[in-house]
Amino acid sequence: MKKSRVMVTGLLMLVSSVLFAQTRQEIKDGAILHCWCWSFKTIEKNLEAIKAAGFTSLQTSPVNTCVVGDYGELNFMSNDTTGKWYYHYQPTDWKIGNYQLGTSEEFKSMCKKADELGIAVIVDVLPNHTTPRIKAISQDLIDAVGGMDKLFHKNNDHGIRDYANRLECTTAQMGGLPDVNTENPLFQAYYMNYVNELIDSGVDGFRYDTAKHIGLPDDPKDPYSKKNNFWPIFTGKEDINGVMLHNAENLFIYGEVLQGANAREDAYGKMFPVTASVYGDNLRMAVRLGRLNVKALEKWNHPTPDNLVTWVESHDTYANQGASAKLTNWQLRAGWAVIGARSKGTPLFFNRPKGPEATQFPGVSKIGDMGNNEFMHPEVVAINNFRKAMVDEKEEEMFNGETTSTMFIKRGEKGLVMINANTSGAEKVCVKIGLPDGTYIDHANGVKFKVQDGVLTGRLPKQKICVIY
Repeated sequence: MKKSRVMVTGLLMLVSSVLFAQTRQEIKDGAILHCWCWSFKTIEKNLEAIKAAGFTSLQTSPVNTCVVGDYGELNFMSNDTTGKWYYHYQPTDWKIGNYQLGTSEEFKSMCKKADELGIAVIVDVLPNHTTPRIKAISQDLIDAVGGMDKLFHKNNDHGIRDYANRLECTTAQMGGLPDVNTENPLFQAYYMNYVNELIDSGVDGFRYDTAKHIGLPDDPKDPYSKKNNFWPIFTGKEDINGVMLHNAENLFIYGEVLQGANAREDAYGKMFPVTASVYGDNLRMAVRLGRLNVKALEKWNHPTPDNLVTWVESHDTYANQGASAKLTNWQLRAGWAVIGARSKGTPLFFNRPKGPEATQFPGVSKIGDMGNNEFMHPEVVAINNFRKAMVDEKEEEMFNGETTSTMFIKRGEKGLVMINANTSGAEKVCVKIGLPDGTYIDHANGVKFKVQDGVLTGRLPKQKICVIY
């Protein structure tokens, strides 16, 4: 009998390993590659490269059915109605597969190979709104939710007038996009079928777009809604019509909660990781100016610092707002070194389109293609591998060198990341660290450093990242 229990336990562990490439904690401790606008075939073709680059998770663009451009072209942006990256952020239905990224079968094939390689798959999901092209919305969806008048909030007849007003923020139109009644039980059941099919296909987590526009349980209620229960249901705390979120205890779920007036990021952050948008703003300013001041970058500027997804740039800061589009590749890598080396936060690396750096939409690649190869740069890879090696090491300290152009991030006494944003020359390094005496070759650029009597010395080249462990 004892032997039988062991065999059953082993079988359950095997099944779990097939369903999930990694545990929630492993995803949190690792690094995410945002395969922005890559097709499922493109992702599958490049999974080995993603793994070799040290990324432990990948994030897809939205995989739901979406509005189709008038000419069906796949340009990121254009002056007419062709292509446009944001079309897959305009659902016409919640079913797997769209003309921009690929079919349901291609998606499942990609997930299967990712699982075999131990790479977690995170899908960008957006239940908050539909396409503004109302006639394009699927009849299946309309029928399932009880009719068109049941699909949207009563407050959907106007755009958000005051983002600090929680009823406005969670029930009115955001950016001209019709606001779905996410509290309608019929919609919740329909959406649950979608996310459970994704999970059963091999998905390990979700990024919830516009999460702060979906009400918290104690937020004001739309007149069409009896209670704000979307988040308890879709974090696996409650069922909808007897159906629970599959394998909720293993999923890595995080929400796009951009900080601002009455965004309630503290309340969202107690339920799931949220985005560190203010920190991202500060980090971009620092790398742009070449001033990596610890006092400006040490604090996370967030009420839930233990539950964050961090970035240097996101698809919104690059493609929508354009706030980060002019950053150079070096500046992006310098920022990545900061968030990747730190113990808190789960860093997300945004893959830009292929083409000249510091340019928004350079026009070389289209939707479906892999972007540039910066995610494979030796400095990025070295930071990713450092992060994995330092999982159990606390963030000992962050400090500047003789100028704020240099920053050092030490993890325990076992590892050190050094960043020199100075454009004029190398900086002398003299850092106390408990590594054994000897010569060390940094993992990013092959620079030699020496440790003697607990002190690391050497020269940190200009605009370089050096990684020692």
